[in-house]
Amino acid sequence: MGKEINMYSIIDLETTGGGFNKERIIEIGIIITDGKKVLDSLNELVNPRKKVDFYVEKLTGIKNKDLENKKEFPHFSERIQQMISNTIIVGHDVQYDYRVLINEFKKIQVEIKNETFCTFSNFKNKFPELKSYKLKALCEYFNIELKNHHRAYDDAKATFELFKILNE
Repeated sequence: MGKEINMYSIIDLETTGGGFNKERIIEIGIIITDGKKVLDSLNELVNPRKKVDFYVEKLTGIKNKDLENKKEFPHFSERIQQMISNTIIVGHDVQYDYRVLINEFKKIQVEIKNETFCTFSNFKNKFPELKSYKLKALCEYFNIELKNHHRAYDDAKATFELFKILNE
């Protein structure tokens, strides 16, 4: 019997902002990996059918008008579900992204259950001497390229690089 290979979904979401459990996804970035290489990916803008907070527009550069003609979450849900099934969901502060994803699936009566791995808390444990554990700060410290911070796919790519460092 060979060693079982874990599969991972590196996920980052951008959301509308707003109250707890009222956020909706506006952009989703997913990288499927065996921990070493990218096996599949998804990078989509999503119409939340809700106004994006001004603060979020400034942070991400994603404007309400950019989302008007995009498809809503249910359009992507089957593909996302197939991608993430039987994977460990990895994120930088994964609890936030996973909670929002669970809520989006709940709205269409789909339950998802995945194990999670948080790069933020794992870096805190493994490198207690660092001043900041924010994605941008870690990328600067470990010399990882982070092109468009606060864009889902670019943040997921950076999180993947951090994940590889944790697994060295």
